Amino acid sequence: METRQNLLMILVQIGVGSASGMVLAIVGYFLTNNLFLNSIVSNRVQNGFWVGLFTLIAFLSTYSLSVVGVAYGIKQVANRFGQDCNLKHAWQGSFLGPPALAVLVMTTQLNWQTLTESFGDGSLFSWVILIVQPVAQFSSFPVFVLLKIGVPVELMYSLSVPIGGIIGYRFNWHRSSAALDSTSDGFFKTE
Repeated sequence: METRQNLLMILVQIGVGSASGMVLAIVGYFLTNNLFLNSIVSNRVQNGFWVGLFTLIAFLSTYSLSVVGVAYGIKQVANRFGQDCNLKHAWQGSFLGPPALAVLVMTTQLNWQTLTESFGDGSLFSWVILIVQPVAQFSSFPVFVLLKIGVPVELMYSLSVPIGGIIGYRFNWHRSSAALDSTSDGFFKTE
């Protein structure tokens, strides 16, 4: 029964996190693009560097708002199901979900033979590539299968934010404080 409860919680977290992230992304896009870029920047700034910088700021603001929405959605669902959710880890996972998917998609499209030949036969880099290639292909195999069956990349990117947030808060990145206290020799204790 607990497995079914966890699966239900994960599916609800993906749905609620995606919906709340989408709502905040739409609000952020409206504020940054329509109000900031189109009304303030386009009338006053003509230099390409400054337009690019303000566009980057608008993009990062919209992305940050969507990640905040996803992380808080994940946290609220976890709290409803009686689990504690570390918001910092959910944010970190949500921020790193899309870049991780970008790397996995890139490894499915990479021509390994051309990459090996570009460094020259027998060079150190070609040997490193021969070692890295099977690991990269194995880790990106699920993404390769999803691309082959026709799942849109946009859908995968949309789902990578909440899935990254769920992995982020469920993954044990740090040891618990009880484990740190039991292994401490008293050298760093401040009392």
